[in-house]
Amino acid sequence: MNYRMLGYVLGRIFMVEAALLLPPSIVAVIHGEWSCLFAFVVTAVGLAVLGLVLGLRSPANTAIYAREGLVIVALAWVLMSVFGALPFIISGDIPFFVDAFFETVSGFTTTGSSILRDVEAMSYSMLFWRSFTHWVGGMGVLVFTMVVLPVSDGRAMHLMRAESPGPSVGKISSKIRDTAKILYAMYLVLTVVQTILLRLVGLPWYDALITAFGAAGTGGFSNRAASIGAYGSPAVEMITAVFMVLFGINFNVYFFLLIRHFKEAFACEEMRVYLWRDCSFHPGRCGQYLPLVWQCVAVPALFFLPGGFHHYHHGLCHNRF
Repeated sequence: MNYRMLGYVLGRIFMVEAALLLPPSIVAVIHGEWSCLFAFVVTAVGLAVLGLVLGLRSPANTAIYAREGLVIVALAWVLMSVFGALPFIISGDIPFFVDAFFETVSGFTTTGSSILRDVEAMSYSMLFWRSFTHWVGGMGVLVFTMVVLPVSDGRAMHLMRAESPGPSVGKISSKIRDTAKILYAMYLVLTVVQTILLRLVGLPWYDALITAFGAAGTGGFSNRAASIGAYGSPAVEMITAVFMVLFGINFNVYFFLLIRHFKEAFACEEMRVYLWRDCSFHPGRCGQYLPLVWQCVAVPALFFLPGGFHHYHHGLCHNRF
């Protein structure tokens, strides 16, 4: 085990997390939440110091293999969640470590579970940080790290393989770092587009951004107790539902579409199964398409039944979620 290289990479990851605390700090300044700003600054300084101690000097042996990759990924997720929980504790918004740690883990892993009973009682900046962890975790913490830090392809591939939930991981570009940049660029563009659309249908910028973070991470963190139902807007619900689907598609498909390799894009079996479009080609898999039958038959039925949904879009949105 290359312990020095392990510490070096973790140190760089700590510096990245310190930088990630800047956006919620800006939100704290905008809303005059000085105790929250103090919590973010203290945590960021601690992370930066720890990162400099561990990652300032590159070790002589920079080799990373599968074993190191697995350990780095495991430690990175746990330690980033531990430090990410500190602002909640220091500010007093979530005073107990176990609760704060649970909320942060749920954010970075995009699980979407929460211990909060009254979301709207929290400060603006802490709710932003809570949802921002969702957004960062949506593409993968270590993928984000590879975007902003100089990691060689040989080392980065082991990290990507260790973090990837599937049996294999591929590259869009010949260089891993370029692949990570392309993925996050598409991720960022989708987030910006959804935020603008939500603003155009009446949501404040803050609410639109928080809602976009929740859709991007596919976990649904919100700044409202009733989530997007609090807005009572079919337009908000439909935009969010559409982008939830878009964010769930393999981003390699978007890349193929951008470079006009349409055959490769539509040949992606993962996407076709995800969108319920390959039933006719694989009759043995018809059981996977019961959700489609439910959407096409059950929603209209609920629309006509007594006590059912009074508007078709209400039934469609409930079924979509």
